[in-house]
Amino acid sequence: MELHGVRTLEDDSAPKQITTVNMSVIGLVGTAPDAASGTAATLSTGSSLLDNQIVFTATAAGAAGNQLQVRAVAGEADSSAGAETSADFEDSVLTITLGTDAEGVVDASADDVVAAVNALMFDAEDMGIDAALPDGIAGVGVVAPFGLMALQGGEDEPFPLYTPALIAGSRNQAKKLGYGGTLYDDMYDILNQIGALVIVVRVDTDEDEEAQRANILQGIESLQLGQSTLNYQPRILIAPEWSTDDGVGKALESMAARCRAIAYLDSPSMATPEAVVRRGQMYGARVELLRPRINVVSDLTGKTQARPYSAAAAGHRVRIDSTRGYWWSKSNQTVLGFTGLEQVDSFMIGDETCVANQLNQANVSTLVQLDGFRHWGNRLCTDDPQWRFEAVRRTMDAIEDSIQLSMTKEYLDAPISKSLGVSMLGSINSYLRQQVTGGVIIGGSAWLDEELNTAESLAAGIVYINVAVTPKSPAEQIVIKYAINKNTGQVSLAA
Repeated sequence: MELHGVRTLEDDSAPKQITTVNMSVIGLVGTAPDAASGTAATLSTGSSLLDNQIVFTATAAGAAGNQLQVRAVAGEADSSAGAETSADFEDSVLTITLGTDAEGVVDASADDVVAAVNALMFDAEDMGIDAALPDGIAGVGVVAPFGLMALQGGEDEPFPLYTPALIAGSRNQAKKLGYGGTLYDDMYDILNQIGALVIVVRVDTDEDEEAQRANILQGIESLQLGQSTLNYQPRILIAPEWSTDDGVGKALESMAARCRAIAYLDSPSMATPEAVVRRGQMYGARVELLRPRINVVSDLTGKTQARPYSAAAAGHRVRIDSTRGYWWSKSNQTVLGFTGLEQVDSFMIGDETCVANQLNQANVSTLVQLDGFRHWGNRLCTDDPQWRFEAVRRTMDAIEDSIQLSMTKEYLDAPISKSLGVSMLGSINSYLRQQVTGGVIIGGSAWLDEELNTAESLAAGIVYINVAVTPKSPAEQIVIKYAINKNTGQVSLAA
C-alpha cells in the first residue's frame, strides 16, 4: 500500500556477535543413597489454644505442592439434623464444607474436618492433600470458615535419580548429597580446586556389581540432558570409582563425542604402568587416561584415603580455564587438595627413561612432585599429532560449538541470498579475529566454498562454509642447544 509519509524499515543483515560457549562445566555421575529428599508443602490453620489446629500436607513432596489451596465454607442445613462435614478436591483446590446444626450454626470440629479430608481418594500420579492433627491436639474445637489459603514450603528433591542437577560451586549444596556413596567425596575433590559448575547425575545403589554398572551407564546417558534441562552442556565427564571399568569408560567416551567433551578415566588402585598403557590403547581422542590415585584427608573422618584422581583433575581443569584460559594445557600446573600419591612414578627433568616421561609418551597423564604436585601430561589417547593435545581438542570444540550455536540461532532457515552469505562470513571472521586478539588461537578465517555452493545445492537449501583455524599447541618439548664460545671473555696470560 502506498504511503504519504515516512516508512520505517529495519536492516538485520549486519554480522552478528558470536559468544564463546562455556567449556568449564563438569559432568559427574555417581551414587548418593543418603541424598536429601524433597519437602512437601504444608498449611496450618486454627489454633492450639482453641483445640482446632489442623495441618494440611501435600500428598507428594515438591514445589508443585505450593500450587495447592484450601478453603472452608459453612454448610447449609437441609434437614433437621443440619449439614454434614464433607470435602471435595478439584483443580488443585480443597474445599471443605463445614457441618452445621439445625439452625445453620457451624459445629464441625477439627477432628471431623480431618476425617472428611482423609476420606478423599487421590490417583497415585496426582497430587492431593492430606490433613492431620498436630501432637497434643484432640481436635474437639470448632473450625471456623476461611477463604482460599495456599500451601507453602514445598521443595523439589535436589538430586532426583537419573536427572541432571546443578551444583554451582556451593559446598552447602554438595552436602545435600549426603555422605554415603561416591558423589560427596567427588564434589569435595572438585571444590578443593575451585568453585566449579557441576552437572550431577545421581544413580541408584545396588550391591550387585553388574546391576550397579548398569545404573552408572544409565546415569551417563542422562548427561546429555544437561543442555535441555539446565542450559549447561557438560564438557568434562567423570565417573570416579566407576571409570576403572572399561564398560563405563567406553560409555563416557561415547558421551564425550556426543557432547564435544573430554572424558577423564581413572586407573585401578595399584595398577602397574604397563597395565595402564595397555588399557589406553583401547581409547581415542576424547579420553584422557589418568595413572595415579591421590591421598586425600577426609573432611568427615580426618583419615587419609586413596581417591581416584579424575574428580580433582576435573576441578583442576576448570581452575586453569578460569585463571589462564581453556586453551592452556593443565599440565605442569599445581594441583591442590591432597597430601600424597598412592603410587609414585619416577621423574627427573630431561630424563627420557623415567616412568613419568614414558607414560606421557604413551598418552597417559600422571602426577609429579615439582614445588608441589603437578599434573604431568598433555595428551589424549590418540597418536594423531593434530588431535592428541587436550588443549587443542578443547580449543576446537569451543570454536566449533560457538560458531554452530550462532549460525543456528541467527541464520538457520533464513532466505538464501548474497547478504546472508556476507553476514555469516562477517560474523565468523569477526569472531575468529577476536580469538586471535585474545590469545586463544594463532589465526583463523572463513570463506564460502565455491565448488560446493552450486546452483543445485543452494536450491536444495544447503550453504557450505569453510573455516580454517590454527590452534596453539602446548610447548611439550623445549630443545636448548649449548655451545662453548671461546671468543668471549678470553683471559690474557701476558705479563
